[in-house]
Amino acid sequence: MNRIPLDIDAVGIAQRLKDLNAGSMPWESRSNDFPFYTLGKSAYLDGNTIGYYHSAKEINPVLFQTFNDLYQEVSGKLSKHFGEWVTMNPKLALPGFHIFPSDKKLLTVSGNWHLDAPHTTLGIGEEDAYAFTVAIELPTGGGGIDIKIGGESNEYIEYKVGELFIHNGMTPHRIASYREYKPDEFRITLQGHIVRDGTDLIMFW
Repeated sequence: MNRIPLDIDAVGIAQRLKDLNAGSMPWESRSNDFPFYTLGKSAYLDGNTIGYYHSAKEINPVLFQTFNDLYQEVSGKLSKHFGEWVTMNPKLALPGFHIFPSDKKLLTVSGNWHLDAPHTTLGIGEEDAYAFTVAIELPTGGGGIDIKIGGESNEYIEYKVGELFIHNGMTPHRIASYREYKPDEFRITLQGHIVRDGTDLIMFW
């Protein structure tokens, strides 16, 4: 696991995300039980489907134009970390956003325990696979992930706004529940994965 600070305007990025929701590209609801939205397609939610590729083709240009500064900074820091260029495959979904508006239900709801294997879902391969998260906005109580490190014990790792968190995705983990509820707050993160596609390292979702 690695934590790398980014030079980003997190407040501005969050506002652009909210402006899209109020305008040309509403967030996609991903649960009927609690408030969970995404902006962008992801292999773990949408699978290796025509819908994944079709929507990625439509959404990618908007995401890249709106959040170009974020993608360039993340790509640059990942490239420096891995010692080679980390690029994007335009046929796959760009790293996208998890959005959780504050709700009392989220105090008792956590994500499902899982391993990250979107590269397998999409049939890309398994070489040099990693996952990453960038916290864009966090609620008062913070936000992070629970990770099982040895046996059944859980370790809570808290995100920091503007920090790139990288892990291999092969240790069981889940989205941690809210620690504190206050209305009108958000937990917003950029989510992405890395894998070697042929000779190139690419980031996708």
